[in-house]
Amino acid sequence: MYKSVINQGKFLVVITDGVFDTPIIELPTEELADRVAYELQTARDEGESWGVVQILNELDGEKVKNETREALQKLRSMNKEEKEVYLEKIRRRHEKIQKVQRARRWKSVLSWK
Repeated sequence: MYKSVINQGKFLVVITDGVFDTPIIELPTEELADRVAYELQTARDEGESWGVVQILNELDGEKVKNETREALQKLRSMNKEEKEVYLEKIRRRHEKIQKVQRARRWKSVLSWK
């Protein structure tokens, strides 16, 4: 987990595993330290998500392929209006999920301030 902290007037990004806290970089401003910690945590989270998908593909690739095929067939069978409504619903859901993820990530990064 990456955190942004202020220690003795220094703006630091630290990496922590729950036992050890190791400063990895000192930055000139608090905002920059916050942003760097956020971006590092985002990259870590996205890498973790990608890894989960890869493992699922390896463990049960046929199931993933079948689910993907079914979703595409469902989408192809819709008329234009149904497709637009369906895609808008997916887009809104994705935006909500990303908004919650960003808020949680910022809360996590700034939790030691």
